[in-house]
Amino acid sequence: MSGETYNLVIYLIAITMSIAIGVLVFSLGFMLLRWKTPKRRGHALRLLSSVIAIIGLYAVTYVVSNWIYWPSLVREKIAEANAFRAERLIKTSVVQEGDTAPDFSVTTTDGELFSLAAARGEVVLINFYSNWCGPCRLELPHIQQIWDERKKNPGFRLLVIGREETEEKVKQFCEEYGFTFPVAPDPKREIYSQFAHELIPRTFVVSPEGKIVFSSVGFYQDDLEKLKVVLDQQRAGLPVENSKPAVE
Repeated sequence: MSGETYNLVIYLIAITMSIAIGVLVFSLGFMLLRWKTPKRRGHALRLLSSVIAIIGLYAVTYVVSNWIYWPSLVREKIAEANAFRAERLIKTSVVQEGDTAPDFSVTTTDGELFSLAAARGEVVLINFYSNWCGPCRLELPHIQQIWDERKKNPGFRLLVIGREETEEKVKQFCEEYGFTFPVAPDPKREIYSQFAHELIPRTFVVSPEGKIVFSSVGFYQDDLEKLKVVLDQQRAGLPVENSKPAVE
């Protein structure tokens, strides 16, 4: 239901309600004045009818507002928000879903060399964050949960990258919040700039074939659910004899 239609319906209900209230007051007054006359019955019936009409109009207003208009308005706003998110993702990204992920190599804070090219044949989750980013701080505990649940899965790799963060700051941040996932600094945005122009947090999933199969920007619960589904789907396509797990 459109806003114009809703306003028209409410306007008509308001007019009808005013008439019903007027009839109620009129009938009540004349019923009292003519209490001892035969006409009392007619006024009483009109009074009862107006009360029933008012109750019915209130019920119609409730149904139209709470069961029809507001749910449709919420769906409309959600659709608009999703469209905005999708457009923003496209405009601020260097690579899109379906593109080949750009290759990069980086040393993690644990001293391990991570190479995306060397991870070919595995499912790779890459997350970009910054220490100061509020949405990143909301999202990273979920990334940690994914790591805890999947780090022993064969063929799964995960790397969190601190955009414009030094190794020291990344280490301090992870120690402060208890994060144990593999993490690496990207102080000059050299890695990040291969994937996006701006905005964090950003999450990518790279398939065993090296294609980007999931991309998101910002922190949204529905994106997290979709991320887990994509990871499960990609893992299901891995051969049983795939590479060793990220953590023994």
